[in-house]
Amino acid sequence: MEHKLSSANAKKSIKSAIKIILTGAAISAIIAVFTMPSDDMANALSKILLFSIQVQSSGFDTGGELLANNNKETAKNAVSPADVAVKTAAATTTTTAATTTQATKATTTAPQKDADRGAVREEKIKNAGVNNGKVYVNNANKNYKLDINKILKQKPDCKIKKNDQYQVLIVHTHTTECYADSDSDWYDKGASVRTTDKSKNIVAVGEIISDILNEEGIKTLHVTTLHDYPKYNGSYDRAEETISGYLKKYPSIQVVIDVHRDSITRDDGTKIKPTTTINNKKAAQVMIITGCDVDKTLDFPNWEKNLRFALQLQNQMASDYPTLARPVYFAPRRYNMHLTKNSLLVEFGTDVNTLEEAKYSAQMVGKSLRDVLLKCM
Repeated sequence: MEHKLSSANAKKSIKSAIKIILTGAAISAIIAVFTMPSDDMANALSKILLFSIQVQSSGFDTGGELLANNNKETAKNAVSPADVAVKTAAATTTTTAATTTQATKATTTAPQKDADRGAVREEKIKNAGVNNGKVYVNNANKNYKLDINKILKQKPDCKIKKNDQYQVLIVHTHTTECYADSDSDWYDKGASVRTTDKSKNIVAVGEIISDILNEEGIKTLHVTTLHDYPKYNGSYDRAEETISGYLKKYPSIQVVIDVHRDSITRDDGTKIKPTTTINNKKAAQVMIITGCDVDKTLDFPNWEKNLRFALQLQNQMASDYPTLARPVYFAPRRYNMHLTKNSLLVEFGTDVNTLEEAKYSAQMVGKSLRDVLLKCM
C-alpha cells in the first residue's frame, strides 16, 4: 500500500523521520529532505516512514541473517555480508541490518497489491566447495586448507552414555524464527518472520530432534528460552549465559546444538526456498555452520573438535539422505561453539519454507545425529 502524507502532517512526522534517518543514513539526507518544497518533503518523509514500518516488522538471522550486534560477542559471533557470500548460480545469502523489533505472530492476510508481494523461488541448492565427492564444505577461512578425508578418520571427542544424565543440549539463539504459512510462489513483504508461539517457531523443529534422541535413550535437554525477544540485539550473549548455566548445572552434557532458521534473498528481492524431495515429500534443506580460529583471535581452542563433529554429521546425512544438506558453512566465527568440544549451529530451511517442511527435515537430521552419537558410545 502506498503511503502519502499531507504537508500539514509532515511536520508531525519530522521527529520520527529524523530518528529513522540517524540509524542508517547520512546526515546529508536530513538536509536534503528539509530543503525540499513542502509537498516533496511530505512524500519523502512518507517513504522513510514506510521503510521504518517494514524494518520494524522483521528481524534477521544466521548463515545469511545474523546481525552485527553491538555487544561483546559481535566480533566473535556476528557475520558480515562479505563473510556470508554463500552463493549458488541462482542465489546469494545476504545479511540485513535491522533494528530491535517485537516478534509477532505470522499473518495469513494476502497483500492487496503486487507491490506488497515478493517472489519466492524454490530450488535445491547444489553441492559446491571443498569436497571428497560426498561431503561438501564452503570454506570461508583463507588461512586453513581443509582435508575432509583426514578429519573424517577422527571420531568426535565425546563418550555418550545411555543413563539418567543429560548428554545433549538443544537451544535456540533466535528462538522466535518462524516459517511461511503455506507453500507459495510469493511472500507478503509486510508479514513478520518471527513469532513467540513455540508451536509455530523454530522451537517446534528442535522438539522433534530432542524427542528422537530421548527415545533412543540419549538423554537430551531442550531449552526453549526466548533469547531474541523482546530484544534482538544481544541474543548470542543471552544464549551464552543460558548454555553456560546448563553446562554448569549438568556437567554430563557433551553436545550442544543451536537450531536456527535461515533466510536467503536475491538482490531483486526474490526469496530462495531451499527444498528437496525425499520419499516423495518436500523437505527444507539444512545447513551446518561450524567455526574456525586458526589465527587464534577468537578464544576458541576447541574449534577443530567442533569441525570434526560437524563433518561426521554431514557425512552421516549424506549417506542417509543425499540431498538433504547444503554444504557445511565453515567460517572464522564461533557462535558460542567455544563452550564445548561438540557444538554445532544448524539452519533448517528459510523463512519461505513451511514449518511442515522444516519439521520433516528435523526428523531426518535427528535420526542421523542419533546414529553419529551411537557411534560415540
